[in-house]
This record gives sequence, C-alpha cells and structure tokens, in this order.
Amino acid sequence: MQSRLPSDRPRQPATELVGPDQRALWDGFVGDRCDGVLMQSWGWGELRRQYGWRALRIMARDPSSGDPVGALQVLDRPIGPGGLSWAYAPRGPALGRSADLAVAAALLGRAAHELRRRRAVSLHLDPEWPLDSPQWDALRHGLRLRPARYDIQHRNTWLLDLTGEEAALFGRLPSSTRRNIRMASRAGVQVERETTFEAVQRFYRLHLATVQRQGFTTRPCGYYELARQELGAAVFTAVHRTTPLAAAIAVVFGTRLIYLYGGTSTDLPQARASYALHWEIIRWGLRQGCTKYDMWGVPRRFDPANPSHGYATFKTRWGGAQASHSGLLNAPLWGALDPAVHLAESLALRRRPLLT
Repeated sequence: MQSRLPSDRPRQPATELVGPDQRALWDGFVGDRCDGVLMQSWGWGELRRQYGWRALRIMARDPSSGDPVGALQVLDRPIGPGGLSWAYAPRGPALGRSADLAVAAALLGRAAHELRRRRAVSLHLDPEWPLDSPQWDALRHGLRLRPARYDIQHRNTWLLDLTGEEAALFGRLPSSTRRNIRMASRAGVQVERETTFEAVQRFYRLHLATVQRQGFTTRPCGYYELARQELGAAVFTAVHRTTPLAAAIAVVFGTRLIYLYGGTSTDLPQARASYALHWEIIRWGLRQGCTKYDMWGVPRRFDPANPSHGYATFKTRWGGAQASHSGLLNAPLWGALDPAVHLAESLALRRRPLLT
C-alpha cells in the first residue's frame, strides 16, 4: 500500500472569531445548516449579554472552500475577584455535519485558548447529541468530555413532526387533541399573534400567575421583552371574548418552530384555550416553512409528584416523540488542573437542585 505523503494529509478546519458584521452568516449557518439550535444563535448571546454574560463566537471553516462547517458560541461571566469567569456553551457546538470530530476539536481548542486568556476556570457545554448513538460516544471520548454533576438545560425535549400540509398534520394529531381544538373553537376562543411590548406584558401576567401557582421560578418582564426583540419572537394569546386565558412566546429559527415560555389562567378550563393556542402556533410555523415543533424541555422522569408533570404531559398529547440529548459536560481547559477545578465546583454546587 502506498504511504500517504505529508502533503496528502487532510487540512484541519480553520477557526476565527466572529464579529457583529457576520451576524447574518452566523445565524444562517446555525439556523439552516445545524437544524436551528436556538441557544447557539446570535440573538441568544445578545439576550444573555444584557444580563452580565460575554459572548465568544468562533466559526470553523472548510480549509479548501472557506465555507462554514461549525460554530461555537460560549458565554462567560465573572464569578468573583481577580477577574475569574465561568464559561458555558449552551447546546454547542453546532456542527454542519454530524459527529465531525475534527471540526468540534478545532472549535473547542480555539475556545479553550481564548477562555484561558479571559481567566475562565471551567468550560461546560450540553450539545444536542443523542445519548444512544455510538458516533456521539466516539465524539465525546475523542474530545475528552466528562459528565458534569448537574444539568443546566433539560436533557429531553418534545418534538412534533410538521412535515406535510396543515390538514394532514391535523389528521395525525391524537383524536383527543383534535377534539379539544374543536371544543376551543366552538367555545369562541380566538388566538392573537402580536409582536409588541403590550403583548409581552399581557403574556407576563398569565405567566407570573402560573409560576406562582406551580411554585416555579421566573425572570422579570423585561427579560421576555428582550427575548422578543433579540430572537424575533412572537407572542400568542388565546382570548375568550375579552379575557386572556393562555399565552406563549414562540420563535422560528431555521426550520425549527420553538415554544419558549407560556402561562395559563384557571378561568374557563372547559374552553380548552391552551389547545387553541398551540394549534395556532403550529399553523404559524407551517407558514414559515418549519418542519418540526420543538416544545422545549420535558423532565427525565414523568412523575405526578413533580410540579412540571402537568405541562410535560400536555406536550405529549400532541403526538410527536421525546428527543434525548447529552447532559452537561466538562470540556478540557486547564489540563492537569481540570479535575481539581471540577471537584471544587461540584462541592460548591452540591445543594443545587438537579433537573429530573
């Protein structure tokens, strides 16, 4: 067999830091080529920047064509004196080709270099990598990623296939869901789609009531207004006569329709307002060319004692299927010091409630 000459070796992807003038290129790649990974979008970084995070954006390019082949957005924020920071790449890296070890290694290597200059103590990521795929296992091992003690995002989400025409999609819904959508229509529930601050305020009143009722935590109203602005999100409100009964914030990124936040009233449960709300969101997504509806996180165990059980069960009533991703992972940053840093971090966060 003829040996490979040095000049025949595959060239490694080139990495570069990306500035604001390349926002459209970034979102075009992450949205269209990488299946709409919202937390790696430019807008998500800008949203978090308003709350004390810095965004480090690295793009990998094919060395021959110069085309983007991978992207990694890392957020970091100060954690104490001395300029130390903590870094997190939500749902990153985004890869144009599944399980591309060379691209992922180039992105994480460049990120580690830049973060050491920023005095980050650790780097975490929770990419959209399935748990049961051998290729992703090989990728995790090849990148020397280690499981973290806790999760930041839900490992599981609920996905609904939106391919086909509206009538065909409606016919694929479970019969009970179709019945509830029709009941909402007969009850006179109307769904409004708006992109105004006033709509965010109406959403927030329902959202806050739901949070208080369920014992969840939330953010100030201004956060959701920034999410609307930076992500290009829309506010949907299901109204019976003049009374708002349910509301949601949803966004289209690439070909993915994403339900971000919601809230409901306890008034008129027989009106089935939440069913009318999500059906209108789905119809809007279809008009935008979306092929899947990401209903966001669901718990790892469906437990009636869990406060999140109700909303998680509601998502399953639309058909679809659960998608499971890798949990939070520790990435190499400081070499031999990493195990000690991760141990100290685990001890400091030992009382943190874990996502289940």
